[in-house]
Amino acid sequence: MIRTRTSRAVKIFVFFLVLFMLNSSALWAQEQALQERAQKPVKHVMILVMSGVSRDSHLKTYTPTFHDLSRIGVKFDEAIGVYPPNNPSALVSLATGATPHRHGLVKPLQKLTAESIFHVMLSHGRKTMIVATDDSAVEPLSSGFNEKVINNKKNDVEITDQALEAWKKSKPFATMVLYTSPALTGKQEGVDSPEYLKAITDTDHQIGRWLNMFQEEGIFEDTLWIITSDHALLRPGTSIDKKVEAEMILPLVMAGPKVKMNVTLPPVRTIDIAHTITHLSGLTEPAQSEGDVIWNALLPTQDITEEAYYELRVRDLSLQVLDLSKSAYQLAEDKLTIDDRVESLQKQKQEIEIFTAEKEDVIESLEKKVLYQRYLIGGIVLLACIGFFIEYLVLRKKFLMF
Repeated sequence: MIRTRTSRAVKIFVFFLVLFMLNSSALWAQEQALQERAQKPVKHVMILVMSGVSRDSHLKTYTPTFHDLSRIGVKFDEAIGVYPPNNPSALVSLATGATPHRHGLVKPLQKLTAESIFHVMLSHGRKTMIVATDDSAVEPLSSGFNEKVINNKKNDVEITDQALEAWKKSKPFATMVLYTSPALTGKQEGVDSPEYLKAITDTDHQIGRWLNMFQEEGIFEDTLWIITSDHALLRPGTSIDKKVEAEMILPLVMAGPKVKMNVTLPPVRTIDIAHTITHLSGLTEPAQSEGDVIWNALLPTQDITEEAYYELRVRDLSLQVLDLSKSAYQLAEDKLTIDDRVESLQKQKQEIEIFTAEKEDVIESLEKKVLYQRYLIGGIVLLACIGFFIEYLVLRKKFLMF
């Protein structure tokens, strides 16, 4: 009996020992993989843009590629876009890290006054490519690409076919792909329509074709992947307080070298993407860029710990809050100034109304006087005529005797 109990105890001990060793081995292997990933250089950059897709619309539909990538990368609760939420302004902000007021494309016919990450890459001798079916959206950025696959007449499937072949030949360092089908379908059919949700799924499938090609080429792990949107579409009848959430809250996932795996992080800005890409690629940030590096999305290295990354992120967020506070203060000052001007204009309006009313009273009084004078003159003329007639009758009777 004692031997049986001892044998059972030994078996249990051995079982848990093996389980512990297997678990430790798995953790060690995972830790080694993360360390290798933290040191791995970025050899390619892929920015895939689903135009006209909000975070809420994205959550309502089937997007397996996006979710598969989030399991090996970082998914953000939401990405905050820019205002105005339309192209080319929003797409340019994504590529430059600058808000529309900084890069200069707020209204039509305005010129780009900021440098994009693709201009930076070209200056460092790295190839770039743009893929799009909307030339007007990418035209301000076109000088930053030495290879262009742009055709307004092709759909997303056809442009992807052409782009994949072109990419295999040139193998550029950075590629931006703009898929416009969701935006076009949403504008035509509405953002709550089945056609719009299907367009998002179809776009996700085209993005999946890029991932599959890179896996076949054996360079998937060496590529920095970003899937996001440039702007969202507004539902008809959306209230003013809901417009920001409807048009500017976007999906975002990032994966690749130096990036954490299978984590979800708090919101970031779309203008932060450009600076993060240049940092991970070992390049300088674009001129006029206002974005920050998303430090908390990066894996710690031998030189910098995770706590240090969080400190950097907190510092940048604190500076953002400071800038927002200054902007809020300036807006409050502007509001007070505008309120004072409105009050002054209202007083002037009241004074003008009073002055106008007084003048109208004077004019009405003068009109009455003129009317009375006309009546008086008419009466005098009538009396004169009657007098003349009576005098005529009297004189006629007196002198003519008939």
